[in-house]
Amino acid sequence: MADIEEIRKKIDSLITQKGFNYRDASLKIGRKDSYLQQYVKYGYPRRLKEIDRMRLAKLLGVDDTEIMDDEVIASKTIGEPNSNLDAISDIIKVAQTPLNDLVSVDVLNNKFADSKQEFLANTEGRHLLCRSIFEDTDVDDIKNVKIVKITNDIMSPTINPGDYVWFDCSYNYPESDGLYLLQNGRNLCVKRIQTSPVSGEIEIGSDNQNYKPYHTNDKNAVPVLGKVVFVFHKL
Repeated sequence: MADIEEIRKKIDSLITQKGFNYRDASLKIGRKDSYLQQYVKYGYPRRLKEIDRMRLAKLLGVDDTEIMDDEVIASKTIGEPNSNLDAISDIIKVAQTPLNDLVSVDVLNNKFADSKQEFLANTEGRHLLCRSIFEDTDVDDIKNVKIVKITNDIMSPTINPGDYVWFDCSYNYPESDGLYLLQNGRNLCVKRIQTSPVSGEIEIGSDNQNYKPYHTNDKNAVPVLGKVVFVFHKL
């Protein structure tokens, strides 16, 4: 049994034991590099979202109940989990949200396009979402957020085939380390991009070790479609 503060301390200890730092662990669960540091050191967010807690537990090699505080445990329904409950909850939340707090986000077709402009124009639907969902992201303008389905295993296990990524299309090159949506030849994929603070060399890598990283010194040569701000995992 543990309260929120004890859980933060436990996560801090587990991250150190596993040889990670806050930045690495945050990126590996699909969040911005300062996410876990803000959570552990400054208490924001107050508690991790369920999907983030589950990803972090998997990364740290523990059951997610080990990093779940008493209040969350007490609120859990006894019995087998039902993924439909989450979907129904989301629908109710949207239905009860004032119209001025809802935003429409384009869902794009993931087929090959000759240019970024053509890719962004290829809309196949829209999601109506609560504006508050974007509170934990670095998005400056929600209008720049788009959604697209990933169909390859290049970033597995972080992002798997069938997962949806939300990305900020205002990025035209890697301005900072993180996950970026790229047009790689005729394939759409997410890559982890890191820049050396010493040489300035950019490494474009994959979490799936079957794909080798490649390097460049020219950030404008990286075919960036946007920076990933959120990942929706397929259950």
